[in-house]
Amino acid sequence: MKLIIFDFDGTLVDSRKLILEAHRLVFGEFGLACPSEEDSLSLIGKSLELVLAQLAGPDAPIAKMTDAYGRLLPVLREDATFAEVPFNGAADLIAALAARSDTRLAIATGHVSHAIEPALANLGWRDFFASVQTADKAPSKPHPGMLLQALSETGLRAENAVMIGDTAFDMEMAQAAGIESIGVVWGYHRADRLLGAGASHIVGSMSELRSRLMRSHA
Repeated sequence: MKLIIFDFDGTLVDSRKLILEAHRLVFGEFGLACPSEEDSLSLIGKSLELVLAQLAGPDAPIAKMTDAYGRLLPVLREDATFAEVPFNGAADLIAALAARSDTRLAIATGHVSHAIEPALANLGWRDFFASVQTADKAPSKPHPGMLLQALSETGLRAENAVMIGDTAFDMEMAQAAGIESIGVVWGYHRADRLLGAGASHIVGSMSELRSRLMRSHA
């Protein structure tokens, strides 16, 4: 039995527009200068509180800003302009893996539970994942807590698991948990940064990822 753990933003879905618009609205609501696109996207994957502390500074009203994100995200997702869009081939890959008797799937995301659960439900993906690890259940990436909890919940061992993500935080988390990692290049961090963070493998397309995952079960 193999446990395949996916990051969400930048790995399975393109959430760039949603994240940048949420930043623009929340920072504006609190009279703060909106961070640059580069700075905003470079921190995707970490818990929201840590992202805000780094972007807005430790003296910003982090708790109130976090609450504002929780209020705004459901509204933005109702607008097709900003809703997350699955990368080409992601939905088919998830469905194909979930149909296998020798595979279990999990999510490890910097979102909190009440943000990721509606997103998975909207995509029709919730039933595919045996474990959904979030920032309100474990320390922020790159701490290995999310992965260790996913292993515990599914009853599988680290040597039978793989973490798939698009950021250095995902790769560092996997390394800390003793789990193989696959870095994808269509997200928010480049291949050299993923390799520098300990990625076991790099893939350049969803079809290449699918081939690697299916081949590992052959």
